[in-house]
Amino acid sequence: MVGRCSILSAACVLAAASFALPGDWQQFRGPGRDGKSEETGLSRMFGPTGARELFRVPIGAGFASVSVVGERLFTMDSDGSSEYALCLDAVTGETLWRVAIGPVFEEIQGDGPRSTPTVDGDRVFVLGSRGRLAALERETGETLWELELSAAFGSELPTWAFSSAPMVDGERLIVEVGGSAGRAVAALEKATGEVVWTSQSSSLAYSSPIQVSFAGAKQYVFLLQDKLTGLDTEGRELWSVPFEPRNEITPASPVFIEPDLILASASYDIGAKVVRLSREGDGVTATEVWSGRQMRNHFNATVALDGHVYGFDTGTLRCLDARTGEPRWAKRGLGKGSLISADGMLVVLSERGKLVLVEATPDAYRELGSLQVLEGRSWTPPSLANGRLYLRNHTELVSVELKP
Repeated sequence: MVGRCSILSAACVLAAASFALPGDWQQFRGPGRDGKSEETGLSRMFGPTGARELFRVPIGAGFASVSVVGERLFTMDSDGSSEYALCLDAVTGETLWRVAIGPVFEEIQGDGPRSTPTVDGDRVFVLGSRGRLAALERETGETLWELELSAAFGSELPTWAFSSAPMVDGERLIVEVGGSAGRAVAALEKATGEVVWTSQSSSLAYSSPIQVSFAGAKQYVFLLQDKLTGLDTEGRELWSVPFEPRNEITPASPVFIEPDLILASASYDIGAKVVRLSREGDGVTATEVWSGRQMRNHFNATVALDGHVYGFDTGTLRCLDARTGEPRWAKRGLGKGSLISADGMLVVLSERGKLVLVEATPDAYRELGSLQVLEGRSWTPPSLANGRLYLRNHTELVSVELKP
């Protein structure tokens, strides 16, 4: 079901090649899907001469975070009956287009879409909470193709809905689809939605995949319901280690810790596991380095910096030595928050909407400044693009200018 976009035209090929520019935050957890920004020159204080609010606009319910390319931002929300993909002006917050994606998902912890849009060239890839995957034209929101995961892969609606963010790699779209009989993950032609390959037999676990380069080869890393696994670019399993949370809920993405470690974590008293990748002949093996309860990510993943990981251990912000699991410091009082890193800082959003700037050091918790920007449940992680921070809850979207 391909729309009128001339996917064979030279113009479309050129647009597709321009994935993102420096400063863009084009997908879930940023350019590297790791929660890290390369921006510098950011303010370390709030107020007239520091970080300040740029705009505040109403938004419907949903947990989708914000993706930004150029002067446009993309997210998802709902209005009580339908879910929508949104495009807003990244400077003013003005809505440029709003496209219905499917019926709303309702749940006591919060209604609406969970997945974050992925922007690639002239396209925006979105996944509704009930399993409708769609490619939209970036400028207009026109649907170019769509795929119902339940019909295509035999997927069942998960208890807390479809949540994984699609990942682009070249001409393919990599998605956790939750199908049965070897169809848990899939690679699609991003231009048409045609299935290239499927792999794995595991129920949805709510997390989003990452792409890792190890020993000169690319691999896709998934945290599935029963294991952490790496696949090659044709869907063949390279390695796997068991990871079986008691409640089968693993929404936090795996984290690559250069040059050879991968961390998986889950809440509900499960904890973390770190494995080391090794090259053996033509294959790759993964060996457990440490595991323990000292980092129990609930729904937001950690950030890895200089051999340390920073993240929310349920309701406590912690820093650990990534190679040993040894605790370095802990900070309570922020609830089940989220964080990204930029310019030597941790940019932290508390569960109740307090924005906190923290020095990114394993030595001690050093708070640089804080500002109450949202009220109520704020579970969606921050996004940072071109010096502007984007934060949301179920009623408001706020932008904070971090360039002094």
